[in-house]
Amino acid sequence: MSFSLAVALGLASLFPDMTSPTPLAGSQSVWQAQAYDCSNKTCKQISSCAEACYKLKVCGHHKRDADNDGIPCENLCSRPCE
Repeated sequence: MSFSLAVALGLASLFPDMTSPTPLAGSQSVWQAQAYDCSNKTCKQISSCAEACYKLKVCGHHKRDADNDGIPCENLCSRPCE
């Protein structure tokens, strides 16, 4: 699922890192978008908790949450996905 489709479906609120502005010098802001996809990656290949949550919640990759506690890739995430 593309980022724009996730936004269209209202899923962006599940992944605040995907839509948060990053301040630049001065008063300008730039909106950064993370383009996550549903490719099959191991937790060692995933680069952030936000990506791990995306794969769990949007893609249904429940193997990222081996102990079923709602926390995917515990090497990256310390709490359940929102």
